[in-house]
Amino acid sequence: MKTNITFTILGTLSFLLTIILIPLLKKIAVQLNLVDKPNYRKIHQNTVPLIGGIAIAIVTFIVLGTQFLLFNSAMEYLTVFTSAFVLLIVGVIDDKMDVKAKYKLGIQLLLAFIIASSSIRITSLFGLFGIYEIAVWAQYLLTIIVITGVVNAFNLMDGVDGLVGSLSLLGFSMLLISSFYFKDKTLGLISIIFIGAIIGFLRYNLSSKKIFMGDAGSLFLGFILITLGIQLMEKQSNISNTTYSYGFLLLIAFFSIPVLDSLRVYMGRIKRGNSPFNADKSHLHHLLLIAGLTHQKVSIIVVGFSLLFYFIGFGLVSFYSVTLIIVITFFVFWIIIRFLLMIKKLKEWGDTLKKLEQS
Repeated sequence: MKTNITFTILGTLSFLLTIILIPLLKKIAVQLNLVDKPNYRKIHQNTVPLIGGIAIAIVTFIVLGTQFLLFNSAMEYLTVFTSAFVLLIVGVIDDKMDVKAKYKLGIQLLLAFIIASSSIRITSLFGLFGIYEIAVWAQYLLTIIVITGVVNAFNLMDGVDGLVGSLSLLGFSMLLISSFYFKDKTLGLISIIFIGAIIGFLRYNLSSKKIFMGDAGSLFLGFILITLGIQLMEKQSNISNTTYSYGFLLLIAFFSIPVLDSLRVYMGRIKRGNSPFNADKSHLHHLLLIAGLTHQKVSIIVVGFSLLFYFIGFGLVSFYSVTLIIVITFFVFWIIIRFLLMIKKLKEWGDTLKKLEQS
């Protein structure tokens, strides 16, 4: 009961501080020109402050700072949050003046290496392709690739109002549930504080007093989520194999949409002869917008897809191998994309017919 009260207080405090802080940061952002300006790829017509991620980070660090004095175990998260803070600063600079992709990638690889060196590594594939424990060099390589890939994939999902915020809310909610299951109080405290701050952000992001997450926020939250997820897996290494695979399936379920969608978009750009880093409107959220959905509905549906993959994984884990579950996840994602591409093609045909009729 005492723990539940503490969690409620911290979550509420985090929410209220975010609500109070954002109006102050909006004024500073306008003065510093830290805003997102409309262009041919943007839907919004006015400049929008890019301070959502900054607000979430500041509030989270303030509230967590008080708790670190009470829980010695929180020190094990120091490397995660220090690295995430560096990436937050890189994101702020990128929001302000556009950092070259190769520099951002280099910093992300370095931070991922620091995380791997701090013993937060993927040490097993949990039966994927029949592989369990892997060599140390492979642990480093896989961890660096996964962290860097996931962070960038998560960043690319920030294309419609509320999407990254809603996905982050779902991710930290999953970690909160996991913390109760594994009796990890510190992970629970971290998760509930983030949940409160993200809800505070969404209060503005989905209102007329609009703010955006910014690259700072999507990079920061993506990095925190993937590293905490990997850390959760490693902390359960002494539990039975079935329970230990819980964290692995959790990561697959949550990050499958950002990662699969990014890979699909990258391959599509390369196939068309373009650079994989040239921005376009071919992401999942763009296809949903083309289908006629609002920003809010797009966010709800993408979160729904993530939950679908969650239930696929945990509904089948007692009956099928991890490899088969991933194959099924890929197949379901492929069906979703093919359906949306069919809708896009039908709309294009409809627009062409209208132009012919008017000519």
